[in-house]
Amino acid sequence: MRVECLLGCLLLLALPAHAEKADKTKPVNLEADSVRVEDAKKTAVYEGHVVLTQGTLMMTADRIDVQQDDQGFSSGDARGKPVYFRQKMDGRDEFAEGWAERIVYDGRSDKLKLSGQARLKRGEEDLRCNLLPYAAKSEDYQALGSREG
Repeated sequence: MRVECLLGCLLLLALPAHAEKADKTKPVNLEADSVRVEDAKKTAVYEGHVVLTQGTLMMTADRIDVQQDDQGFSSGDARGKPVYFRQKMDGRDEFAEGWAERIVYDGRSDKLKLSGQARLKRGEEDLRCNLLPYAAKSEDYQALGSREG
């Protein structure tokens, strides 16, 4: 049985640089084979064929853990073989795509980290590395380590 949850504010709101800005205002939809929610701890774990959508953003993973802090900031930890995302680039008719074994998002700092066989493809640009930290506000990113190492 698939579990569907519509979440108003969550995670992964600005994946690649120049992501579609309107996506941030769209509702988040998460589908998974199972979900465990602990309201008191403000956590949720989505497992098995997880699909997250928000506007033009689409992500697939084996598992996504979501946590919200007392100030309302959300963070997420997506794992898969691989985790995959696709999102329209703002003002262009192009999409950015990414793959990694793990993608971690920190809503407080608006930072994202792709790790383990990380790959980010935007237009003609195709980065492959082991660790790819990305700061959404400044649109800065860095490719660290070989893809294999």
